Amino acid sequence: MKKLLLGLLAVCFLGGCSTQEKPEDVTYDWTPPFEDVSWGMGEDEAMEALDLDVEEAALDVTPEKYQVFSFTSAMETGVGMAAPDLVFEPGFGLIGVTLRYMPTEEEAAETLTKLEAAYGKSDDGTWSGTKFGDLGLSEEQVAAFKEEDEEISDNDSIVTILLNQDNLTDNYQECVFEGKAAAILEHVLQNNN
Repeated sequence: MKKLLLGLLAVCFLGGCSTQEKPEDVTYDWTPPFEDVSWGMGEDEAMEALDLDVEEAALDVTPEKYQVFSFTSAMETGVGMAAPDLVFEPGFGLIGVTLRYMPTEEEAAETLTKLEAAYGKSDDGTWSGTKFGDLGLSEEQVAAFKEEDEEISDNDSIVTILLNQDNLTDNYQECVFEGKAAAILEHVLQNNN
């Protein structure tokens, strides 16, 4: 009887042991265009890393409750001098950056060159980073991500970049870095590893 009981305990113990490997580190293309700043960073942390004062920004709250801090002074970024807008979503932190280049005609031609040097060749001023399906997430991480963004598909990029090259528009030379999926991913990785 003792042997049977010990045998059952051994089977239950071994059956409960997981042989699942720990997920590898997840990486993706393109952090925000500033040193020491990452997607999902909180407002205070990002402002401190960039040495920016919130009081110097115009604040807009969008219908989606995003907080957009717009700075009028140009600052050095990873892709040239530009005035930034920083977009924060409650619960996810930094989800977007818009760089407003204020170029002379000569500098405007250099903007695309700088962006291509940093992010690769582009025929139309758009760049798409790592695809969601290529991240190598565990099933639990995918499920946690889809709780926050059920619309994402395997072919969607985690970070996208768009440079407006139409000189007939008001937002000519505006470069939008969309990192909401990256901010969600950072949140998921923090809470599901």
